[in-house]
Amino acid sequence: MRKKVLVIPNYTHFGVSKDINRDSFLLVFKSFIENTSKDIEYHLPYPHKNRPGIINKFEHPNVEMFDMGDLTSFAPKMRVHFPYRFFQRMLQDHEYDYIWSHLPEWTNQIAVTRIYNKSQPIYGYCHWWEVKENGARSQNSFINNIQGMLHMETCGVNSKWVKNLVLEKAKEYFNDDIIQRLDKIIQPHYLGCDPFRVGKEKNPAILFNHRDDKYTGAEWFFKEMGKMWEKHKNFEVLTTLKDREEPWVRYIGHSDREIYLNNISEAYFGVGAFQKYSAWSMSTTDGLSRGVPYLLPKGLCYEEMVKSSCYLYEDREDLITTIDMMLGGRLDMQYGRFDVDNIKSDVRRLQWKNVLKGWDIPWLKN
Repeated sequence: MRKKVLVIPNYTHFGVSKDINRDSFLLVFKSFIENTSKDIEYHLPYPHKNRPGIINKFEHPNVEMFDMGDLTSFAPKMRVHFPYRFFQRMLQDHEYDYIWSHLPEWTNQIAVTRIYNKSQPIYGYCHWWEVKENGARSQNSFINNIQGMLHMETCGVNSKWVKNLVLEKAKEYFNDDIIQRLDKIIQPHYLGCDPFRVGKEKNPAILFNHRDDKYTGAEWFFKEMGKMWEKHKNFEVLTTLKDREEPWVRYIGHSDREIYLNNISEAYFGVGAFQKYSAWSMSTTDGLSRGVPYLLPKGLCYEEMVKSSCYLYEDREDLITTIDMMLGGRLDMQYGRFDVDNIKSDVRRLQWKNVLKGWDIPWLKN
């Protein structure tokens, strides 16, 4: 008999003008089940108003989908908008072997509202942390997040760097006993990468395929590229941000993931302009899987992520100087670590089938 797992989802890219099929949680979940045993039955809730988008693009024999009704698409509200009656019905109507939560805040709500009888161990994954390094709000759900994790057997995070950051932030609110418990619960579960495949012929293009948020450095990056365009006029920026109107910018996002990956493969190199916060960057592994190396900051998660295929810059001045030298022909696009064999090596190490060996989830070991 197949093991049955109730998934607590974490959708953040849905609603008006957003395509839920590009949601990072959904992409991780799809890659996870495509690279693990088909002997597990997953019950996956989804927000009602996006049903056509998910159903049309998400069909797997071991996944059954359940409508949890309307849900706010504003992430801070979503984290406290717990659909109590929906999960009460799910836990009453089905017998689960495990709960797999991707939203610790909702995990805490399940526990404190007593609809969960603790007969199913909870395992988790946390994709996002509301700390000052990645958001402007001084009031957030960080404490609720930690409380939810304390109900879990283990909770995966996407890098050792993130784990260390979370433990340091938790010390501001919790005692040493709680910190020691969290140290055991939180485990690096590295996110995977698509298999390596070279796509289109490379153009003199820079790839920026991150979100338009303060923590990604998007506003600063495009301002600097405007200055760079006035000097060189020999490149374009490929981006997944729709609202950029500069003549040197080309939008390459697409709801079909294969078309999107083929589009980003045109770039010579990608850029990460993060300064204070960057969890494991799926946008970066997307580019690497299509032979696109990156310029990435030191001091965040990237030293864990890339071993030989990218240039790790010291600060923003170093980043701009390096881009300027590349565009000016004073630094070869294929210099140093930008060798295709090095990229292949990193991608091979980061492929889903390999990183999943390090995930401490019991139904993966059965």
